[in-house]
Amino acid sequence: MNNLIKRTITGTIFVAAVVTSILFQTEYYTFTALFAIVNILAMKEFYGIVNAKKNVSVPTVYMLFCGTFLYLGCFWCALIDKPDEITGFIFLIIYMLSIAALIIMEIYRKKEHPTYDLAFSIYGQVVVALPFGLMNFIAREPEYLLTLFLLIWTFDTGAYLVGSTCGKHKMIERISPKKSWEGEIGGICLTVLISSLLGIYFFNEPVWRWIVFGLLVSVFGTYGDLSESMLKRASGLKDSGNILPGHGGMLDRFDSMLLAAPIIYIYIEILKAI
Repeated sequence: MNNLIKRTITGTIFVAAVVTSILFQTEYYTFTALFAIVNILAMKEFYGIVNAKKNVSVPTVYMLFCGTFLYLGCFWCALIDKPDEITGFIFLIIYMLSIAALIIMEIYRKKEHPTYDLAFSIYGQVVVALPFGLMNFIAREPEYLLTLFLLIWTFDTGAYLVGSTCGKHKMIERISPKKSWEGEIGGICLTVLISSLLGIYFFNEPVWRWIVFGLLVSVFGTYGDLSESMLKRASGLKDSGNILPGHGGMLDRFDSMLLAAPIIYIYIEILKAI
């Protein structure tokens, strides 16, 4: 099958699944269920990438357990505005004990570079499990989560169209040879435009809030993408996986969310406070 056809079919199913899960999140927690699976698959890919590096041996199964617990802990805390302190404390204690157990475990595993293993183990929790977990907080207001995904896709589309037609100046060629400054600027302009229109006609909020929203998604989405490219390049890999025909792995599809989701969550909370 032609690669373009594969990408189109996979992309259509992918977008439909994400949008549908967000629309039914409030009633059935469909987004949480879908991304619990995405989180596990993305973590598996992440630890597969780092384990491809010389002298790195992360205990993947154990880290999948830790990351899943962190994700579900975020979901529970997001269910209500003021979660029961005792239950929240239990989640925190169990997760911290799991990380403490990881440190103790490395002492007995007798690996050549245990500090590398610890660093990459915790790195995966911070840049994969935590961002996916925080999306459960954004999902309390599904319209914001849907907008986040829409703007991520808008930026990718704008950056690709402009970059492929007139991209001449490379951003960081040693990490991502195809990214250009022209594509970046084109993606930012389109994203800010769509974000502003949504703010005016759908949310009926001050336009400056949505200009900032679009800028944050564009800039931090780019650096999330670059951070994953840096990780793959350091391990000599082109894609994080092959689970999505024509698109690579889960990390390849959600790399822009690694930094954008936490930043947007913080931004939304700041707007609520003011």
